[in-house]
Amino acid sequence: MIAPPKPPPHDELEALIKEARERQLRRRLLGTAGVAIVAALGLTIYALTIGGTQSAKSAQRTGPAGVPFCRSSQLSATAGFVGATGSMLGGATITNSSRIACSLPTGKPTVTVSLRGTPMPVQTRMHNPEGWPSWKAARVLQPGARSEVLMQWWNYCGPGAGQLMRPIFELRIAQLVVRATADETRPPFCNAPGGRSTLYISRPLIPG
Repeated sequence: MIAPPKPPPHDELEALIKEARERQLRRRLLGTAGVAIVAALGLTIYALTIGGTQSAKSAQRTGPAGVPFCRSSQLSATAGFVGATGSMLGGATITNSSRIACSLPTGKPTVTVSLRGTPMPVQTRMHNPEGWPSWKAARVLQPGARSEVLMQWWNYCGPGAGQLMRPIFELRIAQLVVRATADETRPPFCNAPGGRSTLYISRPLIPG
């Protein structure tokens, strides 16, 4: 018979156990280090990505003067018109009602006119008719400061023509939207039935 192998001596057995434990500890340390390196790389990439995105957004939210762009919630507006040679002359007053300065976008403004939630058949055009004030363009509005969007409205023959109304003027410049409800007024006289109703508007201006 072949005798079974003898177990290693006690001292040798302890040495083998110690070596196995050391190997296991080294593997755990290496694994932990690997996880830490991967996590660090992930956090770095995340920070760079998010930081870049936030920087881009910050750049987009800052106007030419280094002042953050105005938000709709920072502004209030009113509108009013008076009759003038067959048209209605007036405009919208935009006020910075917040406690911080803000920049107005420099894009081309557009205006939508609506009555009781329904858009009116009015087209808008950028124009500075002769006789309008030669005010400077509004760039930055300090707290409480205001700007004026001059308007002249011609030839309205649509629903409610000749009647008193309170139309809403929605001004858009890039992503900025400002709404102004006009004082009770009559739309311009229908002097060309079948023709277009046109609202000539200026950029936001600083009065004075």
